[in-house]
Amino acid sequence: MGKDFMVKQFSAGSCYSYVLSSQRDALIIDPHISLVAEYTKYLEKNNLRLKHIIDTHTHADHFSSAAILKEKSKAIVLMHEKAVSEVADDRLKDGDNIKLGTKELKVIYAPGHTDDTINIYGEDRVFTGDVLLIGSVGRTDFQNGSHESMFDTLQNLKALPDKTVVFPAHDYNGKKSSTISQEKETNPFMKEDSKEAFVESASSKVLPKPFNIENIIRVNQKGEAKGLKMVTPSEVKELASRDSEVQLLDVRSPLEYSEMHIKDSVNIPIDMLLSKVKELSESGKSYIVFCRTGNRSPMAADMLLQSGIRSVRIMEGGTIRWKKERFPVIEGAGGISLERQVRIIAGSLVLTGIILAWLVNLAFIWISVWVSCGLIFAGITNSCLMGILLMKLSYNKKIYKSKTGGGTCSISQ
Repeated sequence: MGKDFMVKQFSAGSCYSYVLSSQRDALIIDPHISLVAEYTKYLEKNNLRLKHIIDTHTHADHFSSAAILKEKSKAIVLMHEKAVSEVADDRLKDGDNIKLGTKELKVIYAPGHTDDTINIYGEDRVFTGDVLLIGSVGRTDFQNGSHESMFDTLQNLKALPDKTVVFPAHDYNGKKSSTISQEKETNPFMKEDSKEAFVESASSKVLPKPFNIENIIRVNQKGEAKGLKMVTPSEVKELASRDSEVQLLDVRSPLEYSEMHIKDSVNIPIDMLLSKVKELSESGKSYIVFCRTGNRSPMAADMLLQSGIRSVRIMEGGTIRWKKERFPVIEGAGGISLERQVRIIAGSLVLTGIILAWLVNLAFIWISVWVSCGLIFAGITNSCLMGILLMKLSYNKKIYKSKTGGGTCSISQ
C-alpha cells in the first residue's frame, strides 16, 4: 500500500464518500452534493487530477454531485451497465479493472440493494456502497432490489480476505469503517448461512421510504443537480445584508431551529414545505435554503424549483459550516436533545444511588452500578436502551418527528 495509495473519507451526515488517489490520479466514490467545495479543496491541496467519478448505484436518499464534478473537471463518470443514467460516460461490469496511477481496482457486481450496484475492491479495501454496512446491510426494497441477490452478494464479500477494510456509503451510528473479519463475526446478516432464513428475515422488514425518494432518483438519473445553485456562507451573508428580498429558509426540524438558528431566517421543516409553496411563491422573494449539513437543503431546493419557484439557492455546508466560519447565530433553549436527556437521567440516577447508599442502605449502590453497566454496554454496542425508551415518550416523538422522518438505506432501521 504505502503512500502511493491514499484514501480520504468525507462525511455529510450519515453519508460517506471517498477520494482515492495514486500518484497524481484521483477518483471519487459516491460524491455528495454538499461536499463539492471540500473535494475541490482536497484535490487542489494535494495536487491531484480527478480522473474518474464513481456512483456505486443510483442513490435514493441524497443527491449525487457526479454531474457537477464532471462539468467542473471533465472527469469520466463510471456506473454499472444496468444503471439508468444520463450522467455516466462509461459502463462497468463484474471483474472490470479501473486503473488509478500505479494501482488497479477491481469492480465487483453487487446486486441486492439495487440491481445496478457495484463495489470497488483493491489494496486491502472494499468500498461497499449501500450493500454491506457496519453491523447491517442495505435494504432490498429499492430499485429492482432482491433479497436473494443480496444474500449472494454477501457470500461473495465474505470470500474476501479477513483483513480487508470495509468502507460503506452510509453509517447511522457514527462508525467510519470495519473489516470483513469483524462483519463476519458480528454482523447478523453476514453470519446467516441459510438463504431461506435470510430471505424470510429480509422479507419481514417493512420500512418507510426515504423522504422525497422519487425526485431524488430523478435528479440523480438525469444529472439535474448541476442546475442547483450553490452559495457559500460568506456569500449568503453578503446577499442577505444588501438585498431585503433575499429570504433565508431553514428546512431543519423545529427542535433544531429552536436550539440554534441564523438571525432573520424562516423555519419551514422540509416535510412541511409543499404545504407552504403557494405562500412562498406569492411573497416574490429570493430564497437561500439551508439545513444542518447540506443533505436536506438540496432536496428542498429541488422541491421549490419543481413547484415553479425559480429564484432558489442552496447554502453549502448548512449551519455547521456557517458556525465553523464564525458567523453569528441565535442560541435558544429549545427542546432537550435525546443525548442530553440520557446524560441528565443517567447522572441523576448515579448520584441518587450514591446518596441513598450513604444515607439509607448500602444496597442502593446497585442503582449506580446498574446505570454504569448500562452506559458501558451502550458504548460497546452503540445501542442505548434508555435512549430507546425515551424515544417512546410523546414529547420526543413530537420534536423528533420532522428531524428523523423518512427512511434510511439500512435494513436495520
